[in-house]
Amino acid sequence: MGKRYRWSRERIIEEIRKLHEQGIPLNMASARKVFSSLVATACSRRYFGSWRAAVEAAGFNYEEIMQVKKWTKERVIEEISQLHQSGSDLRPSAAARAFQTLLMAARKFFGGWREAVIAAGIDYDAYIKEFKEDQIERDKQFIIDEIQRLYREGRIDELSGAWRYHLSLFRKARHRFGSWRKAIEAAGLNYNEVVQRQKWTPEKIIAEIRRLYNEGKDLSITAMQRSYPNLVAIAQSPKYFGSWRAAIEAAGLDYELIKRQRGRRRREPIQIRV
Repeated sequence: MGKRYRWSRERIIEEIRKLHEQGIPLNMASARKVFSSLVATACSRRYFGSWRAAVEAAGFNYEEIMQVKKWTKERVIEEISQLHQSGSDLRPSAAARAFQTLLMAARKFFGGWREAVIAAGIDYDAYIKEFKEDQIERDKQFIIDEIQRLYREGRIDELSGAWRYHLSLFRKARHRFGSWRKAIEAAGLNYNEVVQRQKWTPEKIIAEIRRLYNEGKDLSITAMQRSYPNLVAIAQSPKYFGSWRAAIEAAGLDYELIKRQRGRRRREPIQIRV
């Protein structure tokens, strides 16, 4: 590699991780063949003092890396088959976390993880598709269980204001079911009874906007539509304020200043006009 680099410990670690992502074995001999200056720099006293120290600083187990040389194609196939039979996660990201040495050996002998899995007699594309479908079903069941738990515990207000009390659950429900209503109904509950939109009043909307402001939330419409879509929709309805700007100003806040501060922490408090 003829390219000149501005070296630092962080840059060395980054380049080592790139080699790993490209499927290049991280033992010194293999790394030196493709990136000799990286190995030489990493081994210098100014940085890590040895290739082993540099590799371990990048988050890899050097002893396992050295074991890659003992692998064979047959052993790689056997290991993948056993993992598949035991129900282990065979996605590349999971392999990188749990089976680092096997992943490197697979890349060495087959050119990539996908190719090694196929060589083990597994329909890789079908496996990934089935895994994703199973994950979606697991997510949906988790969402339903959480909604039913909150309902059983009588925490109806938290269900009707999930975007305020359980934002993570609310977002996941909208992602998996398409809307909070559909998630509520999938849990076997009556949406209108649970959410009770008629409880909203202009005073409650204003109080909610001020609460979010006091918590330091970004009240720009872009951020609010992403994080608190229900509040924005209700505030903008003709029944209440007609626009988000009108709702903000009714709460005594400077809408233009909020727009200018979008995405940044407030340094000076915005005066609330009472």
